[in-house]
Amino acid sequence: MARDVTSASFVGGSPGARELLWALVVALVFCSCGPAFSRSLSEEDASAAQRLEEQNLDYFTDLPVSTHEGREVRFYSDLLKGRRAIISFFYVNCPTAQPALLSLFKLHRELGEKMGDEIVFLTLSVDPERDDLAAVQEYARRYNPGRGWYFITGKRSSMDVINRKLGNTLKLPEGHLRQFLIGNLRTGHWMRLVETAPPPALKDGLSSLAE
Repeated sequence: MARDVTSASFVGGSPGARELLWALVVALVFCSCGPAFSRSLSEEDASAAQRLEEQNLDYFTDLPVSTHEGREVRFYSDLLKGRRAIISFFYVNCPTAQPALLSLFKLHRELGEKMGDEIVFLTLSVDPERDDLAAVQEYARRYNPGRGWYFITGKRSSMDVINRKLGNTLKLPEGHLRQFLIGNLRTGHWMRLVETAPPPALKDGLSSLAE
């Protein structure tokens, strides 16, 4: 139908009419490609997201760990996947962890309902042999961790791998990383802040990594 109307109206017409015809044809072709182009972009986005998911799983590992609540979970799939996270480190006898944990306590209260589904705090033991579940539970009670904040311990074999991945390469607990690791697992973007960073700086870091 469209081809018949075009033939009758424009072929052999003035140059201006022919230019208008080509403009209409180009517009029609561009519009007809729109949905396919959108699908292509969506497919590319999905493919990129899948690659990032695979990289995250490979890097952070899905080793079993235990939360202070006594639940055994998978480190990536159950705790990190799809969220923004603040990761910090401790051991039960650590003399320097308190200021950092107090900052997390204050920020946790401020973030409220965002904790858990959108944001998690993971506080990882660097001395899992001494930091068994009972010791970690007692230690965690000092900070009354609410929804979305987990003190993590587990088998030495699992915790050593996870700690090395995150930068704790020294065997002595006293040599653990004294930084907050802040990241968005959906985008793959991460930053580091010193463990003395106050709650507003941590919150700004989380906000800057929001999608």
